[in-house]
Amino acid sequence: MGYVIREIQKPEYPLLGHFLYEAIFIPEGIALPPKTIIMTS
Repeated sequence: MGYVIREIQKPEYPLLGHFLYEAIFIPEGIALPPKTIIMTS
């Protein structure tokens, strides 16, 4: 599998928060935390 590493583009910045939230380990049976734990205004 090939990868291309490039500099992030400014329009992609909002995706970082979504990726961070998805990376949180939540054991099975545990309620998902609110997205506000990583999202800021």
